[in-house]
Amino acid sequence: MPVNMYETLFLLDSTKVSSDADNARQQVHHVLERHGAKIEVSRPWDYNHKLAYPIGKQKKGSFHIVYYTMESTSQAALERDIALAEGLILRQMTLKIDPKWQDVILGVAREDTQNGFAVRGMQEEVTVTTDPAAIGGDPGMMGGMGGDDRDRDGGPRRGGRRPEPADKD
Repeated sequence: MPVNMYETLFLLDSTKVSSDADNARQQVHHVLERHGAKIEVSRPWDYNHKLAYPIGKQKKGSFHIVYYTMESTSQAALERDIALAEGLILRQMTLKIDPKWQDVILGVAREDTQNGFAVRGMQEEVTVTTDPAAIGGDPGMMGGMGGDDRDRDGGPRRGGRRPEPADKD
């Protein structure tokens, strides 16, 4: 079975996290390890964050992010168990990490201590070209690029079609 790396952001009950943060972390790890996950990085993301709307009668939540490797066939069962579990975990969001970014993401996750660390360092070089010949197009046929502001009948461009003239018999 293929083994993939996943990133799961957990929204936890902030009252339970504030009373015993270490126990809350252990519960999250226990759920993951029960399904064969090998935890790579686990850390708090944000404490006592005000929620946009109440979830399970909670108005605040604590975020915890976990990076782990696991067989892809076990992921569905894990998410089902998390959804059925009541108490600590209010919500979760899981993303599959692209193998080309695994080392970069884990390196940043281990070293960076600020919020939003997972998105730093993932800037892929993108080449943007404005030359229509480079992308195989005709400069005059680019729909507003390189042409004039008149349609093919010689009239000014408008948003829709012109109405057909009525027949006069």
